[in-house]
Amino acid sequence: MKILSNRFNLVLYCALFNLLFEYSARGIRQFFTRPLFMLALLGIYVTYFAMLEDLIVRFRLRNYQILLCAFLYGLFPIAFLTGNLFNTRVYTGIMVAGVNIGTLFIVGILAWGVVQGVVTLYLANRLQPRDWNHPRMGKVGWASAGLYQLVVMIYAHQNPVTPRGTPAGYLSLVILVVVVAVLVIRSLKTPGPSPRPFQPVKIMDFLSFGSIAIFLILGTFFSGEKIVTSQPLNLLAVTLENIWVLFCGGVFFLYRLQKKSDIVV
Repeated sequence: MKILSNRFNLVLYCALFNLLFEYSARGIRQFFTRPLFMLALLGIYVTYFAMLEDLIVRFRLRNYQILLCAFLYGLFPIAFLTGNLFNTRVYTGIMVAGVNIGTLFIVGILAWGVVQGVVTLYLANRLQPRDWNHPRMGKVGWASAGLYQLVVMIYAHQNPVTPRGTPAGYLSLVILVVVVAVLVIRSLKTPGPSPRPFQPVKIMDFLSFGSIAIFLILGTFFSGEKIVTSQPLNLLAVTLENIWVLFCGGVFFLYRLQKKSDIVV
């Protein structure tokens, strides 16, 4: 008898992997001293991946669509949770139209899109291949997940040290959201490919299981806190984490260019 459904298992694996991503920067101390905050983070990832998993099954999303969806969602945390989209003191501080270009590239595309998107989903399917016939999430599920995300974003944005954007920055955010949302919606109008059985890929195994090892090491042995922007993070751990994110992004895109075919996630 199954205790947990295929869908819930996949969502849980994705959420736990991303919680480990948070652990790498925040350190082991925060997981014991701020348990409610960690539960809130877990809730963010569970609801996000529940929605993403539903889109994947409904529309048979390809890799580029997953990247677009992850980038679109990631715009909101980097704007309202961390404020790094508008922060001039991180990721080289190059600002264009009020937004930090380094944040958009490293966090928006590479972290949210590749590591917290494609690599995460690959790992979840590596642990338990997706049942493409599992039940879809209904309107109540979507409304509940969206409401949870909204409440957490609003509450977290009340932090007085979270960087705020300029009028130009918020306008740029709105334009980015609209443009990417239109791209996502248009892409969904094209029927997705038939589901393919999951096949392990050595390079993706390296990126996913390598991420687990690196995140555990960073969170356990680099756990001294230091305020990085509005978050109590370890600066060295964050730096090393970003180097790994850049590496993962480069390897993934080079592999995709070489193979010219989707990785089954």
